[in-house]
Amino acid sequence: MSSIPIPEPSLSSRAMLCSLSIAQWSASKHDRQAAEEIAARHGAQPNVGRYHKLLIPKETLAEVHRMAGEARREHYFMTLPWDDNGYRVLPAAVYMEHTEKLREYARQFRAAVEVFAAQFDQLVIESRSRLGGLFRAEDYPTAKEIRDKFAIATNVMPLPDAHDFRVSLGDEEKDRIKRQITVSVQAALTVASQELWQRMYEAVSHMAERLSAYQATEQGVQHPFRDSIVTNLVKLVDVMPRLNVTGDPELDRLTAEVRASLLVDPAELRQSESVRTDTAMKAARIAQQMCAYMSGYQLTAVAS
Repeated sequence: MSSIPIPEPSLSSRAMLCSLSIAQWSASKHDRQAAEEIAARHGAQPNVGRYHKLLIPKETLAEVHRMAGEARREHYFMTLPWDDNGYRVLPAAVYMEHTEKLREYARQFRAAVEVFAAQFDQLVIESRSRLGGLFRAEDYPTAKEIRDKFAIATNVMPLPDAHDFRVSLGDEEKDRIKRQITVSVQAALTVASQELWQRMYEAVSHMAERLSAYQATEQGVQHPFRDSIVTNLVKLVDVMPRLNVTGDPELDRLTAEVRASLLVDPAELRQSESVRTDTAMKAARIAQQMCAYMSGYQLTAVAS
C-alpha cells in the first residue's frame, strides 16, 4: 500500500504575530510659562525652547521602568521582526514560554506600580517644596487615576496566509492578492531569518574577540571578560531552534556547532590558557563561516 504524503504544516500554524504594549506615566511636563520666562530673561523669542520639569524624582519610578525594560527585552528576544506597527513573529514553539514569562513580568510590573501608587500622594506633597514656583497641582493625576496611567499587555493575531484568503473577487484578482500576500510574508520572514543569523554572529564574534584579548599577567588580568559571553550563548542556542520558523538547516547546523564547541565554563576559560585559546579559535572560525553565509544569504534574498 502506498503511503499518503503528509502535507507540511503551513507557516501560519507554526507562528503567529504578537505585539507588546507598555503604558507608563511620563512624570514630566512641558511648562510653557517657565519656557517663556527663561526666553524673556535672555532677550529671546518665547518659542525658541521648551522647559520640561520632572514632576517627581525619577528614582521613584526606577523599579517600574526596570520591569518594563525587562519585559520588552524578553519579548524582543523570543520574537522576530515583522513590520513597523509593533507586531513581531512569535513562533508557536515558544508561545507558552513567552506567555508565562510576559505574564510574570506583567505581575512584577503591576506590583511595582502599586508600590509607587501607595506613596504618590506624599510624593506630590514633597514636590511642592522641590519645585517651588514651578509646582502646578493640575499637572498631577489623582492617586486613584495614577494606576490607570500604567499598563502592560500582549496581543496575538494570526500570521497572514494566502490559502486562507477568501473574498468574493474574480479568480485573477484573487490570485494576484494571494501572490502579493505570499511575497510580503516571505520578504518579512527573510528579514526575520537574517536577524537570527545576526544575533548568533554577534554573540560568537564577541566571544572570539573577548577571549583573544584576555591576558593574565603578574600585574593582574588585562581585558577581562564577563560570564555573559558564555551565558548569553547558552540562552541563545537554547531558543534558536524554536525561533527558526523557516527551518533553515544551515542555521540549525551552526547552532549545534556552537553548542558543542563554545559552551565552556567561564571559570575554565579564565584558568586554562589552552582552553581559552582553543575556544577563541573555534569561535573565530564559526563567526567567519557565519559571515560568509550571511553575505550569500543577503545576496540571494535581494535576487529573489
